[in-house]
Amino acid sequence: MNRIILIGNGFDLAHGMRTSYNDFISYYWYKIISDIKSTKERLFENTEIIITRLPRPVYFSTIIKFEELHETLERNGSELIFKNKFLEYINNKRQIQNWVDIENEYYLLLKESFKNENCTYTISQLNSDFTGIQKLLENYLRETENYFKENFDKNVANKHLRNSIAYKIYADFKFKDFTESAINKKAELEFQNIREHLKFHDSAMVHPQKIANDKQNRLISAIGNNAPLKDIRARLLYQSSSDYFDLQPEEILFLNFNYTFTERLYYDMTWFDLPREVNKNLEKSVIHIHGTTNEKDNNNVIFGFGDEIDEDYKSIENLNENSYLENIKSTKYFETDNYKKLLEFLNSGDYQIFIFGHSCGNSDRTLLSTLFEHKNCVSIKPFYHKRENDDNYSEIVRNITRNFSNKAVLRDKVVNKEYCEPLT
Repeated sequence: MNRIILIGNGFDLAHGMRTSYNDFISYYWYKIISDIKSTKERLFENTEIIITRLPRPVYFSTIIKFEELHETLERNGSELIFKNKFLEYINNKRQIQNWVDIENEYYLLLKESFKNENCTYTISQLNSDFTGIQKLLENYLRETENYFKENFDKNVANKHLRNSIAYKIYADFKFKDFTESAINKKAELEFQNIREHLKFHDSAMVHPQKIANDKQNRLISAIGNNAPLKDIRARLLYQSSSDYFDLQPEEILFLNFNYTFTERLYYDMTWFDLPREVNKNLEKSVIHIHGTTNEKDNNNVIFGFGDEIDEDYKSIENLNENSYLENIKSTKYFETDNYKKLLEFLNSGDYQIFIFGHSCGNSDRTLLSTLFEHKNCVSIKPFYHKRENDDNYSEIVRNITRNFSNKAVLRDKVVNKEYCEPLT
C-alpha cells in the first residue's frame, strides 16, 4: 500500500516560509515604497502602477504599508493609477488570504467577462494582467525560497519541527483511518499469509519452510485457530497493530501543489531521529504538479483555475474562444508528463492521502476529484492547522466534500477528527 503526501501552501507557512498572499502583496508595496524613497522624479511608473505628482521623499520616510502609502498620496493630492486592473482588484479584496483565493477571483472575473456584455474588462486584458501577477509571484517566491534555504537550519527549533513532520510522513498505517473494504482486504491478505502456518502452529514437528516471521508468530499466538479472519481484523484496529503486521508504506509520493521545494527537507530519511525502523526498501518520488520557479527544470508554473465541474465551465468551453481557456489548469497539464506520472501512481495500487497544508478549494477541484474518488484511494487524512482558539479541520473537510459526487464514499474515506492531528 502507498501513501500520497498532498502539499499545499500551508505546508510552506508551517516552516516559516512567507508565501501567503498577504506576504506577497505586503512585500510588493514595501518594494514600491522603497523605490519611491530613492527617486527624485515627480512621476513614478512601473508595469503595474502610475503615481502622479509624487510628494517629496521626506513624506515617505516612516511608511512601509500600502494603507500608509495611499493615505500619504491622498493627503498630498497625488493620484495612484493601476495599469494592472487585476492587481487593483485583488488589492482591494482584503479578505483574500491565500493563492487559491486569487485564482478563484480570476475565474469570477473570467465568467463576468463572458456573461456580461457590458463588461469593460476584456478577457485579453484580464489574461495579460493575470500573467503580470504570475511573474511577480515567481520572482517573489524565488527570493523567498533563497532566503529560506540560507536561514532555516540556523534555527534550532526547526530541527524539532522537521522531526515532528518526518515522523508523520513515515508513520505506520493506522487501519482505523481506512475504509471498511480496505480493512477487510488487508485482513484477508494477512490471513492468507499465515494460513499455512496456522496448520503447523501447535505441532511439535514444524517443517522449516512453515516457520513464520516474528510478527506472524506473534499474531498466530494471539489469535489461535478458532476464528482467525475475524481476530485478524480486530488486531488490525488495535493501537498496537504494528506488533503483528508490517504497516509501512511501500512507496511515498510527495505531490506538491506549491512552486517551492520544501518537500526536499524530508526526502533523505537518514537525517531524522525517527523512533523506529522505517522500510529500507521504501520508494519515494516527487511531482510538482503546478510547476516550479526553477527556470531550468522544464516545469513551468501553472497558475490559474482548475474546476471543470463548475456549472459555467461547459459554457466557457462552448464559446469557441481559446483565450477563455488560457489559464485553465487542465489544459496546461499537457505541457509536461506530471499528470501522466500521477495517474500511473494512482493506478499502481491502494493509497492513503495525507493532506499537509492544502485547503482543497475549488481552484483544484478537477484534480482533487480524480485523487479522492479514485477506486484505489482508501483513506483521506487531513492534518489541520491549530489556531489560538480553534482549528481548520472542518474547513478542509467542507472543501473536500465538494470533490465527491458520492457522499457515502466521502464519509467512508475521510478520517474523522478524533483520529486526526495538527500538522505542527
